[in-house]
Amino acid sequence: MIRRLLGSVLVGALVLVGCSDGRSVPDVDVIAASAGADAPEGVLVDGGWPEVAAFVRESAAADQGTVVNLFASWCAPCERELPLLLEVSQRTPGVRWLGVASEDRRKDAEAFVERLQVTWPSVLDPPATTHIALDAIAMPTTAFFDADGRLCSVVTGELDAEQLDVELARIRP
Repeated sequence: MIRRLLGSVLVGALVLVGCSDGRSVPDVDVIAASAGADAPEGVLVDGGWPEVAAFVRESAAADQGTVVNLFASWCAPCERELPLLLEVSQRTPGVRWLGVASEDRRKDAEAFVERLQVTWPSVLDPPATTHIALDAIAMPTTAFFDADGRLCSVVTGELDAEQLDVELARIRP
């Protein structure tokens, strides 16, 4: 109940403009080196919604869209969709990708990222602060932010190639 209320408050704090959802990332004063431009690819670092929001703002400052994929090692649909996301991420200039291991244990999430050869930075968010902020209800969940940092859509469930292409077209500069 408290998590859902907190999520509603965080989502309610987002500014309404732009894409279909029109929510912007709130201004969070955070040193985001752990999830920022210098983050090592394929490495899981500690973080949560503040680091994710900073990553999105950093992408917007570089005039790039952002895809944030929430996953867990215990989520079979997450594992099924990840190869598609990884393949598409390699051919989407102007878009930065960030993984968020939500509600997962470090050792399991690290093994998942390593086994599936995740090539983008990933954040370990055991208390699911990103899920709450995005008002996400299940996994996998993928959020799409445009190059202005506006949240265009949040897709719950496994993405297919066609749906992914549609969402990416909405956020590319």
